[in-house]
Amino acid sequence: MNNSFAIEAISEEVLDAFRKVTDPIADSTVEKIIESGDEQTVNEVMMLLFRNASFEKGMFSTLGSELSTTLDSYIETTQNLPEWADPDKIKAGEKLFSLYGPEIFMLLNVSSLPLCYTCAKGAQVLYDTGRLLVHNNNIDPLARRLMETAQMVVNVLSEGGLSARGKGVVTLQKVRLIHASIRYYLKHKSKVSFDFETYGEPINQEDLAGTLMSFGPVIISGLKRLNVSLTEKEQNDYMHCWKVVGYLMGIDEKLLPDTYSQGFELATKILMHQSEESEAGKALTNACVQFMNYLTPGNSLNEVPAYFIDYFLQDFSASSGKDLSSCIGISARSNRKDRILLGITRFVIGKLSHLEEHKFIQKISSYFNRKLLEGIIHHFNDGKNVQFYIPPSLQKDWGLVDNWDNEFTSPALFKRRLALQKKI
Repeated sequence: MNNSFAIEAISEEVLDAFRKVTDPIADSTVEKIIESGDEQTVNEVMMLLFRNASFEKGMFSTLGSELSTTLDSYIETTQNLPEWADPDKIKAGEKLFSLYGPEIFMLLNVSSLPLCYTCAKGAQVLYDTGRLLVHNNNIDPLARRLMETAQMVVNVLSEGGLSARGKGVVTLQKVRLIHASIRYYLKHKSKVSFDFETYGEPINQEDLAGTLMSFGPVIISGLKRLNVSLTEKEQNDYMHCWKVVGYLMGIDEKLLPDTYSQGFELATKILMHQSEESEAGKALTNACVQFMNYLTPGNSLNEVPAYFIDYFLQDFSASSGKDLSSCIGISARSNRKDRILLGITRFVIGKLSHLEEHKFIQKISSYFNRKLLEGIIHHFNDGKNVQFYIPPSLQKDWGLVDNWDNEFTSPALFKRRLALQKKI
């Protein structure tokens, strides 16, 4: 097991230093690609990279020996799992994802992303690149970016995703190149004058570690708030998956915690160091809320995203001593619960108005997370060029496909049988 991580060694000075460090391997590769030729060549390289579901040595030979060698070197260097990766722990993390996938997808939207947006400097990079905003009421650019994140999580945590050359490993290799491309764009091509002195390097090591924590301890904290009972081993096995992901993403091992408690503390330290009110964070959060409202049916659930965001950020607001909801423009209005109750009366059975907050959340989250996931699948797979793919085994685990069983089958008639089926 890697012993590089020590939470007591993470100080503000250490985090400041990590803001000046990015991902040299991916940055060097992208620089060579972009500076190798004309725009058409660059586009051809990028299309080959992102359209292929797997990478093999020599697959880029048509691009010339120099570029082919560069890409082969990147792929070989970044595809190997760390020596300390534990296959049994990875399988256990995959199992947790198969059990609570719909809840995790909901938490990505109402907890992970908003928590990242509270970090003003990192949010500014997302804002300046326009990757997570709604433009002229067009939800598609934002939806595509969020789909990329959702697809990465599926690829990483599906069975075999983190095996040698697994789909998750290939996805992470691509994500590193996307990040490096954004950094290159901001430094060399952007019309926006990016303030490196104030914000540090774009998508730097601290920001990457903070984002990684939003997928690990932030999700576990959210599941606990949904009253999901997780053993310490289950929590740490899930964290191990994201520790491996962090390694494959090029994050320094000094920023890769082993356990949930270490991850929670690292997330807290990063929030204490970076969280503050910002217009970028507010704009990104507003776009995220718009996206969720767009995907869920009607307008009866419109108050739910903001209510959930405020609720699921509470643990980290308490640990960091900062009002994270206020940082991103989410106000905890006392009558929001009443408006939600009024809006979903026709969907939810039972008296909800007098329930304690955590029980109220549990009651409505099952309906909300299901509708959100169904909305994501419908939006991305309804005639779009890019499909959001969930393996059949996970679709079955999450109840996204109907299973039918023959209740009665007629005798053969003209060599055909008529079956009466019931839904399982």
